Amino acid sequence: MTAPPPGLPAERTVLAWGRTLPAVCLCLAAVVRSAIVHPHLAHVVAVAGACGAAAAVGVGAVTRHRRYRRRADDPRPLGLLIPAVVSLAVFATAGAALAAPA
Repeated sequence: MTAPPPGLPAERTVLAWGRTLPAVCLCLAAVVRSAIVHPHLAHVVAVAGACGAAAAVGVGAVTRHRRYRRRADDPRPLGLLIPAVVSLAVFATAGAALAAPA
């Protein structure tokens, strides 16, 4: 079995970030719609969490895309800040959405 070309894993990562960003934005739109239909403080927290997740995924996508354009075989990881922000925002959104009355 031969090794993949040097830039292929990085290209897959860029494409994965590109697929994740629209999915997070769609979730943000659903949370915003829910907050408009059922105004409650928990929905405001959920919107803020979803905005934080969308912003962090956007930053990650742009960073990874720029690194890939400069040098396809750049081995540097993104670090732990972006995944930590995304995880925290997703937990805040889920917790607030579950705490809100139906």
